[in-house]
Formats: sequence, C-alpha cells, structure tokens
Amino acid sequence: MRRVEALLPGVTTVTPHARYYSLHAYIATELSGLETQDARDLLRRCEVVFGAVSILHARRHPEMHLGMSQPHGGDKIEQSMNGYGVLEVVKLAALKEYAQAQDGFLGPYLGSERTMRLVQQGTVLIEPGVRVEPSILGHAFHGLLKIAQMDRVAISTLQGNNHLCLCGHIATEREWLRSVMIPRDSSAVRTLGMMRAQTAQMLGRLIELFEPESISRDLAGSLVEDPDAYEDHVLLELDVVPAWRGVVLRRWYTQAWRDFWQWLVNEKLVGARPRSVWEHSLTGGLPANMTLLEYEQKLPLGVVGGKLKSAEISDVVRYIECTGARQIAMLIIGARRVGNLPESVAPHFENPEEEIRNAQLTPSWLAKFLDERQDQQITDVGRELIALVIDRSQRVALAKGTFKNGVWKIPSRITVSDGLIFKSSNEGGGPVSLRWDQLVQVMSGLGIVSKVQIPDTGSSKWTLTAEGRGYLA
Repeated sequence: MRRVEALLPGVTTVTPHARYYSLHAYIATELSGLETQDARDLLRRCEVVFGAVSILHARRHPEMHLGMSQPHGGDKIEQSMNGYGVLEVVKLAALKEYAQAQDGFLGPYLGSERTMRLVQQGTVLIEPGVRVEPSILGHAFHGLLKIAQMDRVAISTLQGNNHLCLCGHIATEREWLRSVMIPRDSSAVRTLGMMRAQTAQMLGRLIELFEPESISRDLAGSLVEDPDAYEDHVLLELDVVPAWRGVVLRRWYTQAWRDFWQWLVNEKLVGARPRSVWEHSLTGGLPANMTLLEYEQKLPLGVVGGKLKSAEISDVVRYIECTGARQIAMLIIGARRVGNLPESVAPHFENPEEEIRNAQLTPSWLAKFLDERQDQQITDVGRELIALVIDRSQRVALAKGTFKNGVWKIPSRITVSDGLIFKSSNEGGGPVSLRWDQLVQVMSGLGIVSKVQIPDTGSSKWTLTAEGRGYLA
C-alpha cells in the first residue's frame, strides 16, 4: 500500500538488516578507481564474507540473533561451510551462486540507501552519499577487504572477526547509523527521515507497553483498540499514530478481499465447474432466510461511540466456521467504518479522491453496495459479490495481457469459457505488509529493541532495551 511507503520510507519488505545499509555505504567508499566489473566482484565478495561471519556468530551466540533473519544468501553460504573448514569466497561470489543478481543484494537496499543519502549513483556502481562518514565506516569494517580479496578463507579467521557480524552487538558504527536511520528529533514529520523516526518511536513504545511475541500480528490490534495505546503520553505526541491506525484498518479490509478470493479459487474451484455453481459457493456458509440488515446487526461494530474496535479479530468473527463467510463479515465491518472514523484516522483508511479511478471494492463502494441491498437475503448478496469478483478478475487479467512470440498471454489463474471456470494454479492471500517486522529487525540491529526468551515457556518476546529507551525518549 502506498500509505505504508509514505509513513515508513527507506524500509521495505526486503531490507531487514541495519548493517547492510552501512556495509554498502562502506563498500561505496572503496570503489574509487575500479572498473565496474571489479567493483561488482568486490561487492559480492564482501557480502559473502559478511554473511559467513554472521552465520558463524549466530551458531555460537543464537541469543544475540533472536528475532533476526539470516543474512542474504545465507542458505548457500552456510551449506558451503558445513564440514569443510573453509569458506570458498571466489566460488560463492560468482554470478548466480550466493545471489542471482550481478550486484548481489545491493539492489533491494539501493532505493532505501539513496533515500537516506548513504549512497548515490556513481560512475562505478555506487558512490558514497552525503551522510557517509568514511573514518567511522573504515573502523567498523576494518579487515573486511583483506578477507574478501582472498579466494579461500579459514573458518577460524572468520570467527576471529565478529565485529563484522550483522547482529550489530559490537558494531562500532551503530551510533552513527542510528542517527541516519532514526533521527532523534522526530517532531518535524515533514521530512522522510522524521516520518521513519516517528514510526520507529511508535513501535518502540508499543513494544515497551505490550512486549509482543509477533510485531504485526500482536501490535496491530493493540494500536487500534487497547486503552493504554490511547492514554500513553508518548503515543499521544506522535502524529503518525492515528495515520497508522487508519492503515491497519485498511490492511484488514484489503486482506479480507484477498483471502476471500483465495478461498474461492483454492478451496471451491476443483476441476472445471459451471460458473453458476461456483457463484453459490457461500451457500451453507451464510445463514439462510436472513436479510443483509439482520446479518449486519449480528456483527460487532468497528467503531463504537467514536472509538475504534478491532472487530475483525474479535471472537465473533474468528469463530465463523466458513472461511468465505468470515471474510464477508470482515468486509462488512470495514465498510461500515466509512463516515464513522475520527478525522485524524479517516484519510489514512480511505481517500475517495485518490481512489476514484479504481473505486470498485473500496470501503465506500462496498458501503453503498450494502446500503442498496439491506432487504435482500444475505446469501443472494454473497452470490452477487462472487459474480462481481469473477468479472473483475477477468477485466484485470485482460488489461495486463501482452503479446509474446506472437501469442496473446493473459496472466490469470482462472479461465472463464462457455459458462465453465477452471484454474491453472492456486491464488495467494494474506495481509499486505506493514513493514513493521522489517523495521523492528532494523531497530534490533541498532540496539534499540531485542527479542528475548521467556524462561520456562519456550516462547519469546520483543523488549525495548535500556539503550533504546534512552535513544527514543
């Protein structure tokens, strides 16, 4: 969602590690005078060594890596070290070995690193950005170039360079990188850095209040409804908080459409089926002999007395047995928030002016659709929605069609022909990413939060570190 990008610039679903930002910035300081191919080779070698050190450190100190994903290309790198006692740097750094792209894993981070002015386009791959401090980075990554330029490196050598680990526990550039990624003065939300900083401050405070096991799953509901999140003095001062509430609500709404379509295709479409039969997939899932109005009255409200409710994840909704019917309930709850949300939340849930060209399926569109069918049977309304998403899927697929080798290709998982429908593959579903999990991993690498084991439970939780508490205060 574009709203996520606006509130969390510089962190994406594929940029979970803080030290890759500083690693690439450091490499940029060392590329001057190299040919492009030599620069790419050095970048790939450095990433391989960086990943190997991180894997070895995680084996000996798993508690320092709790909650962090493995380094990029980690599967290939780890496999190469198992039982051999050496890291074959030259072999792993070759094209399509630890990474498919010729620039290694620079690509996923490059846009974010440019946003933060850590790197910029150069005559040789990349050049240092204006925020780079060469002396700080040179000290933080000392020894890396020497090791990376070796074709084969002993495991013992890698184990002696733990300062290169992505966990960041002994990273000497951590304080500098914090100041770049999460600026201290987060009051001026007009800049990209301040938007990111306020979001980090929000998540840090929510972690301190609720100590979740899962970030997006656990904190979304707390942010929307928990009284502590509305009364906390820190959260009250952050302008991004109501915006994120709107984004979370829209995420639930969007997920309901995605999961509804996934259920229809994956579970209800087996072989070739008559369209008329498929349109009745909700029969038995929704109550018979009940109007839409009566059905709505049985659902929890998403806004009560001006206060937000996380009705989509309430027991009433979660215990609806039929998956498709459960998504219909979530869609109704979301649509009925239109016109009832606080002014600070509403534009981040839906902006009708921005969405006017693609209004179908939006909350306002669905609210009007429901208003016009209050006296109809809920089963008939469900059938009409199924017919609508079938037609929409075909329109979208046709709009994306292209000629390839003289053949018209339509990127659709379902085909409608002569009244029959069949699928070529299953559909994906699930929520759109808030990027909170990736930001929290970044914050972990910066020493602001950490994930710890809960004694005698086998579970773990995220906590705000003392260092993080001081930094975000």
